[in-house]
Amino acid sequence: MENYRSKSQPNSDACIYDFVFIGLGAANSLILHSLIKNGNTEGKKIAVIESSNKSSNDKTYCFWADNTDSIVSDLDVFISKKYTKLKVNDNNVQHIHQKPYYYIKSIDLYQTTLSLLKSKNIPIVREAVHRVDRYENHYLICAKESNLFGKRVFDSRPPAKPVLKKNEIFLLQSFYGLHIKCVTDSFDDDMFEMMNFNVEQNDFTQFMYVLPFSSNEALVEFTRFGSEIMDKNYAIEILHAFILKNFGEFEVLSDEIGCIPMASHIIPPSDEEGILKTGTSANLIKPSTGYGFKKMYEFAELVSSKLSKNDVSKFNLIALKSKKRFQFYDKLLLIILLVWPSQGKKIFTALYSKQKIQSIFHFLDEKTSLFQELKIFIGLPIIPFLSALIRNSEKIVNGLLVTLFVVIFSFLNSFHESIATYFGYGILFCGLIFIGIPHGAVDHKLSSIKHKSLLNFILKYIAIIAIYFLLWKVSPTIALLIFITYSSFHFGESEFEDLGIKIDSLSNYLEAIALGFSILLFLIYTHHSEALAIIQSFSSIKSILPNFISTEFISILSLLYIIFTTIRLKKVALLKLILILILGLKLPLMLAFGIYFVFQHSLNAWKHLKIGLDKTNIGLYKTAFPFTLGALFLLVFIFIFNSSIETIREHFWANFFIFISSISLPHFILMHLFYRDKNKSFD
Repeated sequence: MENYRSKSQPNSDACIYDFVFIGLGAANSLILHSLIKNGNTEGKKIAVIESSNKSSNDKTYCFWADNTDSIVSDLDVFISKKYTKLKVNDNNVQHIHQKPYYYIKSIDLYQTTLSLLKSKNIPIVREAVHRVDRYENHYLICAKESNLFGKRVFDSRPPAKPVLKKNEIFLLQSFYGLHIKCVTDSFDDDMFEMMNFNVEQNDFTQFMYVLPFSSNEALVEFTRFGSEIMDKNYAIEILHAFILKNFGEFEVLSDEIGCIPMASHIIPPSDEEGILKTGTSANLIKPSTGYGFKKMYEFAELVSSKLSKNDVSKFNLIALKSKKRFQFYDKLLLIILLVWPSQGKKIFTALYSKQKIQSIFHFLDEKTSLFQELKIFIGLPIIPFLSALIRNSEKIVNGLLVTLFVVIFSFLNSFHESIATYFGYGILFCGLIFIGIPHGAVDHKLSSIKHKSLLNFILKYIAIIAIYFLLWKVSPTIALLIFITYSSFHFGESEFEDLGIKIDSLSNYLEAIALGFSILLFLIYTHHSEALAIIQSFSSIKSILPNFISTEFISILSLLYIIFTTIRLKKVALLKLILILILGLKLPLMLAFGIYFVFQHSLNAWKHLKIGLDKTNIGLYKTAFPFTLGALFLLVFIFIFNSSIETIREHFWANFFIFISSISLPHFILMHLFYRDKNKSFD
């Protein structure tokens, strides 16, 4: 919805409807039925906007439910078929008398709804909606030729493909089905086949779904879980081969095609209190299965119940409650289906072969206990889910790896300091080569400013480095203050970006600087003597701490600020930052700073670059490789220029520090522009 005031406004003769329904699919049809059933439409002015005439059987709606559930009795008029047996792949037939599987033709739902609207004198505008505008306490629904005004809007328009944030998954369940009639009796019309994986997988998770209507008539549907929509001609070829092999000669009565989003992304509610998103936009499709009809019914009942109680102060926020752990389970499966699609067949086959179907239905309805869920998980292949868990919980895994690194370093240091040093700095060097330096070696791809040539960009980039490097030679104190200032903002901005917080106001800028400055303060003052020794090797500064303030006080204060920020923002992700900083207490300064720089800052920035530049790890490495070599060459140059061979060891960390700060200044500028432009594009 576009949130701006419309210049249009209702005149004195215009009808302002109490309820306006945008779309007449399953979600809004069920809401209308529930409202009428419960008397919520009495005395109300209602209108529907739907461009389609809803005269074809374009969808199949299915759900499982106990015979005594209200959905069965309420929707009995629509139900065309009930199945009491189920089969998955080559497993044994399972009986589901207690919780049958119900089938509804979309045309029956449409026609009944249209008849109901006619009997209630509810008008239907046969146009597509272009936008919805706000005017005072009403909404203007702008269609192709008509405008309607409404107090409350039920908006079932499908959502646009989301702009995914880091770690979110988006897949598609695409399908193509044929309603066939066979020459011979080929089906048990009491049994449906939920998943038959005896078809080629083609680097996706693909299966057949067979829904019989009689002994020789059925819907046979080819379904794909994957990042690509299935090609119709490909689907027809696979379907014909499967049907001929399993059911013999046939004729096609009709076809059905569709695509359902499978996403870990949660669609936010409307910003307007009077507009309620429904259907897919209300997150009513279960991400891991594509089933949603039963949730749509439950959502309709919830809406009707709230209207009956006049509980509509937050109308736009009406939503079904979902337990977080089921969202987590769905996401793990989506990761597997996206990254390792060949595992889908194994997982679903194992799930249905080792568990009773009643337990699975209960689990998919999100009504199981943790113990019941554990029993289900035990029967599934563990490696794919562990891999998905690691991929989904990178911060936890990285935190454990850093912890392991510190434990090993401390253990070696207790026996042999030299071995510990070689181990520690060897790991740090590898981190710099593979993450630290490469994450700054794609700067030429970040700027939105058009350069005449790559050479022109490189010359400007090197000029900034050279000027700042000379400043280190002329006035190290000023150079150091500049480094602390821009590094504070750079580190803070990177953390905010990782938390999904936009820096679009002065307060955000100050908060980012404060967070980054606290990180630097903690690292410096928990290693105060080492930091002072390095700084004094290239500067006349004798102390970086007022005499009346203790290093312990500054260290504790800076850490408390980071903890306070974690609590205030309610961002658990910052716990990894806190862990890395605390682990650094057991390390020398350069190792403590190194593990933060590589395994927190650079790793986060690398993920941001992958998303922002739409590249894989390999693609990003290829882009970074030439400039990574250039950075290493610059490091050698600074060492040679800044020290004689005899004093390189004595001034090693000072030279290394100058190198890092010099190449970081233009990188900081370009990363800020990158983050700013990326966040603008999401608005």
